[in-house]
Amino acid sequence: MFDTAIALGKHQRLRFTILAAMVGSVVGCSYLAESGFNHTEIGDLKRNWQNYSTVYVRGTVGDRAPFLETGAYQLQDGTGSIWVVGKQTLPERAEEVLIKGQVKYQSIPIAGRDFGEVYIEQQKLLQRSPAPASN
Repeated sequence: MFDTAIALGKHQRLRFTILAAMVGSVVGCSYLAESGFNHTEIGDLKRNWQNYSTVYVRGTVGDRAPFLETGAYQLQDGTGSIWVVGKQTLPERAEEVLIKGQVKYQSIPIAGRDFGEVYIEQQKLLQRSPAPASN
């Protein structure tokens, strides 16, 4: 009977180890996606915005435009800049951020031409790095 209890304990430990490994791999894959492992460059996003819906974008915060219940900020990387609109507190100017958001397009027709703008509606601010200290 003692041998059966030891064997059962080993079986339960094996099941726990397998379950922990499975959970760890799922969480790890999610972290890689949200940490910017596959983030989209702003230049490509603006050129091919129709091909995107949800994106991960990394960049430096430029101009900011706070509104009453929302706000917007310009996000820049080495390939371009794009406006990000959200309801969360705006990141500080010169901060490095990684966001998850929905790609949106606002059509602005003037005299038969479309002067529309691609922007991102922020869903989640995933990472923030403070702005470099100025001397």
